[in-house]
Amino acid sequence: MPLLRTALFLFLIVSNGLLVAQEEWESLPPTKLGAELDEQVESHLDLTFGKGGDRDLLLHLYRPRNAEGSLPAIVCIHGGGWGKGDRRHHANIAKAMAARGYVTVTIDYRLSGEAIFPAHIHDCKTAVRWLRANAEKWGVDPDWIGATGASAGGHLAALLGSSGGVAELEGDGGHAEFSSVIQASVPMGGQSDFLSERNRQISADREIWQAFLGGSQDEVPETYRLASPRAHLDAGDPPIFFMAGEFDDPSTCGRELRRDALKLGIPTGLNVVAGAPHPLLNKQKFFDIVVDQLDEFFTLHLKNEGVPEIKASGDVPKINGKWSQIGGGYGGSEGPQWIIENGEPTLIYAAHHDHLVFRWSPQKGLRVWRDDSPEATSFRPDGKGGYYVVEQTTRQVTRWNEKGERTEVLADRFEGKRLNRPNDLRVHSDGSLWFTDPDFLFRLRPDEFKELEGQYIFRLDPESLEIRAVVKDANKPNGIAINQDGDSLFFTDSTSKNIYRAAIYEDGSVGRREIFATSQFGGLDGLTFDSEGRLWNAAKTDVKVYQPNGSLLGSYTFPSKPTAIAFHPDGWVCVTTRDAAYVGQF
Repeated sequence: MPLLRTALFLFLIVSNGLLVAQEEWESLPPTKLGAELDEQVESHLDLTFGKGGDRDLLLHLYRPRNAEGSLPAIVCIHGGGWGKGDRRHHANIAKAMAARGYVTVTIDYRLSGEAIFPAHIHDCKTAVRWLRANAEKWGVDPDWIGATGASAGGHLAALLGSSGGVAELEGDGGHAEFSSVIQASVPMGGQSDFLSERNRQISADREIWQAFLGGSQDEVPETYRLASPRAHLDAGDPPIFFMAGEFDDPSTCGRELRRDALKLGIPTGLNVVAGAPHPLLNKQKFFDIVVDQLDEFFTLHLKNEGVPEIKASGDVPKINGKWSQIGGGYGGSEGPQWIIENGEPTLIYAAHHDHLVFRWSPQKGLRVWRDDSPEATSFRPDGKGGYYVVEQTTRQVTRWNEKGERTEVLADRFEGKRLNRPNDLRVHSDGSLWFTDPDFLFRLRPDEFKELEGQYIFRLDPESLEIRAVVKDANKPNGIAINQDGDSLFFTDSTSKNIYRAAIYEDGSVGRREIFATSQFGGLDGLTFDSEGRLWNAAKTDVKVYQPNGSLLGSYTFPSKPTAIAFHPDGWVCVTTRDAAYVGQF
């Protein structure tokens, strides 16, 4: 490897509770970087950005060649167990991101051995303030600065994001008149909670942590808390996205901080890179994944200023202003339902695989309704102040009261066999409940046993609890809707490109299905009628809007796959996607 500049670091990682030594070669991947990037990027090396104790702190700055105007910036923080490394490391990531339209810096910070925490984060915050102080000179947009880092640098990037306003962590390295608050953070393989139960078990044996924090957890517990990004998280913190290798220790995935962020409405997420070890940047295939993920996240939260790009085409109704993302980073999002709460429009929706149900209103913002939800995915008012709910964990149709407490199981079996996975539910004008029952998740949950041979659409009488399979010939029924007159059932089949329509007769039976509309792709999901009788469908790549006669009006394209749509009479609309929820107003 004579042409590659390499750096050898010793990392201590945890495997099955034991400390294991691992070498990380942070090299310049040979196939896609090097001279090609140097042609795209300006390099400004060894710039002094502040003082760390008695020594100067230096950084390397990279900027796309010939770029005009102000660009968002990214602070890239090297790893090395807080005790090794310098500004030369992470140059590969910084150059690659600069080529994608950012000003990037790789920074020095004081290392364990010359200073203990919080010196390290003090220096990182000094770098952020330096960028703002020198924004005009280097073409930086001072309002949009992010941070990323790997291993120890991932921890510091997470702490930069969550510790705005924590006086003990600000430091005095220079440019105190400028803010150190960042607008987005992507930690890679970094610790987020030194007080977690797993880390508590091993902290006494982690000399690298003790050198960093000045002692064991028993000796300096307040320092361990102060160094934990999770301990400082609040609703005003910026979006945070975690990356970790599949074979890294679970403590580097930030799962508990991520769940806290979800509950606070902070956009977040996690990508566990398949096949990757703790050092995410040492192979080209992992490096490429990291760069693409960084660019996707920072494009939304720095370049687009947190407002997703949602494109309308055709003659769809136009939103006043822009869509707003009210939450994101979910492992799945479903079930939007508008209600009136204390006289104002209020939205209910679920991050079902995260076991969360939210309420949102324009005045009160986002609130957690339940943080122990049984993967509920549909909430329909029951006319008595409560809700009809489908629960994917229990495989039941239930009734909840206004507090979100389950009060009754309405259906869990058909002909003596457990339901598959009740998914979408509607209330007919005659009071009956109609729901789909696909067999989702069985392959991912081998301990659960599928009992029904078919996947049906059911009609349920909530008073007598009589349950009938009204559609038996669907492969995987998913979204469902009933028109305003109550005489037509509409549904999607996840294995088909078609939206189907069938007549509903007075006795509750259903006629033969026919094709209402055909989409370009399969994987169709939720269906909803608006007040004008137009049918909206959460399709595979967008939300499609159909006239009552089945002709396509147009579509909205969202950042990820749509799952469901809901309308409020005052003009509010919500679209949930695979990982987020968006609202707008007509």
